[in-house]
Amino acid sequence: MLVYLQALDSSEDRTRFERLYTAYRNLMFCVARRILRNDQDAEDAVHLAFLSLAQSEAALPAELGPKARALAATVAERKAIDLYRARKRHPEAELEDLPSEDAPPSDGTLAGAMAALPPRYREVLLLRFYNGYSAGEIGVFLGTTAENVRQIIARAKRKLAVELAERGEPV
Repeated sequence: MLVYLQALDSSEDRTRFERLYTAYRNLMFCVARRILRNDQDAEDAVHLAFLSLAQSEAALPAELGPKARALAATVAERKAIDLYRARKRHPEAELEDLPSEDAPPSDGTLAGAMAALPPRYREVLLLRFYNGYSAGEIGVFLGTTAENVRQIIARAKRKLAVELAERGEPV
């Protein structure tokens, strides 16, 4: 954890980061482990996620709670997927295919339509509209540009509208 704390300037940021680290490191490991199916790779993904969070300390939530939990899980998931793709391109170590996700609920609700979206779309929509992060902040968390995040949000909205229309919900 010392490596992460060195990237932070103030003691307030360090304290806030330490709380985030102790509260969500196991959750982040479980999320990464589910994707990578390998403890060592999951640890690498969590390390990369914490480095990303430490570099964007201004966007870290002030208090622990649902927003901080969602942010931690999303960043860990994105870093695990990035690591999975990198390992897929350079297959020094064999990894199993990504686990299939459970079928989304077919109850016709917004939650069901959100669950039917691809993970990247769902994550970006939740970070933007549930957690209130800007496109620039989301870009820092996910290692992409703000313009790319805006494009993903636009595509996700279109896909969500189609899902809701198929379920008979008003758009």
